[in-house]
Amino acid sequence: MFKILDRYIMKKFLGTFFYSLVLLISIIIVFDIQEKLDDFIEKKAPFEAILFDYYLNFAPYYANMFMFLFIFISVIFFTSKLAGNSEIIAILSAGVSFRRLLVPYLESAAILAALSFFLSAYVIPPANEIRLKFENIYI
Repeated sequence: MFKILDRYIMKKFLGTFFYSLVLLISIIIVFDIQEKLDDFIEKKAPFEAILFDYYLNFAPYYANMFMFLFIFISVIFFTSKLAGNSEIIAILSAGVSFRRLLVPYLESAAILAALSFFLSAYVIPPANEIRLKFENIYI
């Protein structure tokens, strides 16, 4: 289905995207822990509830919210890395058209759009319900 070039570009692009998104979510969680640590200690919230009821349901919301910004950043970063390594020049000089070079980007965008829809429709609403129950009790 996908050609070798498509798989290479999609793997590198999606890898860059998920890596940068996980780093951002990790930073957000660290700052949120620092901000709410006093509330957790004061209300004696159990560690399992903090981890599974709050932060496991906290991460998809922020991941979906920042997803589009990081798609943009990943495209710029990854494409500049390809250009810096002269891979784009090699691909274009091998006879691949510029439009054909954009196909893996569009396929990756379709995958990420489907992921965003799935998160928005099926994951985030029940996760927010659990997270808000936790916040009402412990924060």
